[in-house]
Amino acid sequence: MANVLPIKQQATAKNATENELAIIQGGFGTDYMVLSERGVFRASKAYSCLVQPMLGDKVLISNISGNEHYILAIIERPETNNMTLAFPGDVALEAKVGAINLVATEQISLTSASKTQLTSSEIGVTTAKMNIQANECSVMGDKAVSQWREVNSFSSAMNLVTERLTQRIKNSFKTVEGLDQQTSLNFLQTIGKTLSIRSRDAVITARKDVKIDGERIHMG
Repeated sequence: MANVLPIKQQATAKNATENELAIIQGGFGTDYMVLSERGVFRASKAYSCLVQPMLGDKVLISNISGNEHYILAIIERPETNNMTLAFPGDVALEAKVGAINLVATEQISLTSASKTQLTSSEIGVTTAKMNIQANECSVMGDKAVSQWREVNSFSSAMNLVTERLTQRIKNSFKTVEGLDQQTSLNFLQTIGKTLSIRSRDAVITARKDVKIDGERIHMG
């Protein structure tokens, strides 16, 4: 038994760590001034502490080696329940199996200084009222189906370019205050009952033939 050496517990102040409670006195970002029973000192927000401290918060401080102080968690916020999650860099929320749900009783706001992008195989939006404001808007796709009970469109200029345009309308009313001009290679118009054209002056010009056919033709 002479070769057995006793194990001595080595505890040095260099590696000592202790926790205490403190009150946030001020600060921003990751550096704060806190007040504990031993006075006022500076503490840094720990990397895993995501909630942004506020003035008056009771926080848990970890003291390392006596000169390094870190805010581990916010224990109590006396005046309000508002909370801000602050991240020092890029953040990714990932659910490889399952879903992510954001639920709020009042409002959800997305604010980005540069770009906001949504990528999904299917996006559904259900709302009682929608307001969209944009300086420029571009929509591209293979097929679009729109169904509305009433549509009101206001524009200073509108351009429509298509290979084929088909319209089916029960009643059509159009008022043009200025010029109404139409240019086409061929123009065919079929009226089921009555065609009435009223004008102060009327001019019909043809390079070759003008044909008027009917059982009775009244002129004048």
